[in-house]
Amino acid sequence: MADTYPVNPSDKPWQHSVDEARAFARERFKERLENGEEVGNCSCHTEHEAVTALGGDAALVVGVRFRDSSRLFFYRVNDSGIENGDWVVVQSSRGLEPARVVISPRQMLVNQIDGDLRPIERQLSADDVQAMDDRRRQTAAVVRRTAEIARDQRFRMKIVAADYNIDGTRLKVSYSCPDQQRDQGPELKRLIEQEYGLAVDMANVGPRDEARLIGGLGKCGRSLCCSSWLPYYPDVNMGMAKNQDLSLNPSKVTGLCGRLLCCLSYENEQYRQAKRILPRLGNAVNTPDGTGTVISLQVLKELVTIRMDDSSEIRTIPASEVLGEGAPRYRDAVSEQAADPQGDDRRRRRGRRPNSDAGN
Repeated sequence: MADTYPVNPSDKPWQHSVDEARAFARERFKERLENGEEVGNCSCHTEHEAVTALGGDAALVVGVRFRDSSRLFFYRVNDSGIENGDWVVVQSSRGLEPARVVISPRQMLVNQIDGDLRPIERQLSADDVQAMDDRRRQTAAVVRRTAEIARDQRFRMKIVAADYNIDGTRLKVSYSCPDQQRDQGPELKRLIEQEYGLAVDMANVGPRDEARLIGGLGKCGRSLCCSSWLPYYPDVNMGMAKNQDLSLNPSKVTGLCGRLLCCLSYENEQYRQAKRILPRLGNAVNTPDGTGTVISLQVLKELVTIRMDDSSEIRTIPASEVLGEGAPRYRDAVSEQAADPQGDDRRRRRGRRPNSDAGN
């Protein structure tokens, strides 16, 4: 199989099956061993020299993430001793804030980063981190007390989260409420400032941000993507669920926030690319053993389940062995799509659908 695997640099990963890619990688690894070529010992340690050789101004930067955000932000650093997982103090639009380093210092071209790079103010000591954790444990009591104040005033507001700033002199309270009740925010802010004697920032959040701040477990049993790693909310729609042959029952495709699952967008492009080429359900196709009708598809595995016309036998075979009547082989169709990626869109505009010839 590895001998037939295309090695054209312009080929895309989705144009070949996973088995082909793995087989080709194994063969290439064996060939390097037989030729006495060095295996391993990558050149990651030469990254700084390689980046500098590209030309332009380079800077040593780190990627950080704030507690209440999964987005990644870059800052300039002069101390290369900062490591992944360290806590640092940085300047943001909300003032000085603690952030955790998630990308260790590395050299990057300045012109590849949007905006100006702000420097890291300082690294938090073990005592600073302990004090920050102590204040964070106190926020649960702050949320409960703030919710009591809102109920006493008959405010229709849900207190979602609270967070102290780096030195504990300012408090941020996140809440959700109906649009017509937003005018109650300033009054609640005044009452909280009287209660704690601190400057208070009120933030009205939507359903997605509410789920991100509270956290929880998704339908997959793992922590919510938005509260653990997802840098931004992708654009999702019901068409993605339909494209992946998922249930269109809203309770099956919505998350804890009541909105469509963000993970619907993760594999949507792979399904879309594959379905442009695979035969459709109900189409008549030719196989090496005769003709049959497509009754099921396993899109990601590139398998087609066919009911044979002569014996009514049910067979599951690779899509590469399927021939549409008067249509090219599956693998040839992939190559044709790679050579003319806009051709499918043009056919749709003319009213023709992919593989519409199969079964005629």
